[in-house]
Amino acid sequence: MPVAAGPLPTTRPGRRTGTWSTLLRAVTVMLLLNFDQFPRQIGRAFLLTAAALAVLIIFNEILRPESRARVVVLWAVVVFGVLALPGVLHRPETEYGQLKFFLLVTVTLLATAAVAVIRSQRDIEAFALALVGCGGVLAVAALASGSGEDRAAGFGSNPIWLARAIGIAVVACIWLYFCRRLSMAVASGLVVLLALGLFATGSRGPLVATVVALFVLVLSGLRRKIRHGRREWVGVGLLGALVVVVLALPSLLPPRMYAFVVDPSNELAGTARTEMRDRTMSIIAEHPGGVGYGNWTSHSWMLEHNYPHNIWLELLAEAGWLVGGAFILLCLVMAVRLWGAARSDALAGFVLAMLAFNAVAVSTSGDVNASRGLFVSLALGLLVLLRVRRAADTAPIGAGLPWRSRPAAHRREDREPVRW
Repeated sequence: MPVAAGPLPTTRPGRRTGTWSTLLRAVTVMLLLNFDQFPRQIGRAFLLTAAALAVLIIFNEILRPESRARVVVLWAVVVFGVLALPGVLHRPETEYGQLKFFLLVTVTLLATAAVAVIRSQRDIEAFALALVGCGGVLAVAALASGSGEDRAAGFGSNPIWLARAIGIAVVACIWLYFCRRLSMAVASGLVVLLALGLFATGSRGPLVATVVALFVLVLSGLRRKIRHGRREWVGVGLLGALVVVVLALPSLLPPRMYAFVVDPSNELAGTARTEMRDRTMSIIAEHPGGVGYGNWTSHSWMLEHNYPHNIWLELLAEAGWLVGGAFILLCLVMAVRLWGAARSDALAGFVLAMLAFNAVAVSTSGDVNASRGLFVSLALGLLVLLRVRRAADTAPIGAGLPWRSRPAAHRREDREPVRW
């Protein structure tokens, strides 16, 4: 029987995610992270809109047979189910504790599960661009707003949360430059604007977190099994120059930043963080099962504070050794796996930098619900690790953002976006 000649059949690539779909998914996740940085009414509208979009898109993704959304949603439910156990077994005794537990299983859980709407590398790149855009708006607001005690509040939010939103935007901007999605001129201008806004907040924890994340980003990029180009070495040079300038000319910084750079040990010792840490360590030693969410104040007798401003100590003290230790172990395992995956995947380096940023940031201020960025980073890490497992069946990296104008490195039919 004759056989027709011709090329061997190939698998049909997945349907390319549209531009508006990509932007919608990216902005949805970004708004669930940064809605509280805007004026109250606008932020509430952002939250309700993003929550409705996230629920609708998640249900749509769950119904797709090839989607990995089910894995992310199940992972989020399991993680938050474990975190919620202390609140169920030991009911919060204060109004703050009740609100804290409610927000944990609603807004924080939804922000984490919303990562399931991410389909491809294009979506993550668009998410990074959305972080940069939001950070730019917040940086302008920080520079334009009046400051109290040398700390800008932007649209009236907490200067620390404002600094976190701007700091993660710096990391995203540098990563987009490394990935050739932004030119040097555009990236430099954005980084300068974001850095000025970050300094205006006077928040030292997010500043340290930004520097640590940038070093992680550069190191993970240098580990990749490719020929390193000019952009990678430019990043190394700029980071080194930034450190030298800050150490040599600290007087250029705002007063709080200046005191932190000149004598960090004395500056940190002069804050309430030291006493919080000491009392929290005593609570952890005396209550292995935890004291319950929101009950830290009644056991530490620091009535002017609701939490110890360190999520790792907070979980160990309020959720207990088992739950807190399990969450810390999860973060460590995710970081190690992403570090290994960064040798072959640029997305792993970016997510690892996000994880490093949030891990440092939550060590200096905020409670568990102010750490949405940490949970989102963990969920993104899960997506990237799933991508690495399917590396043999995926297309090469290089799809890029839908509106980029640089010449394509592959034919259109060869550069479909990687999907999960």
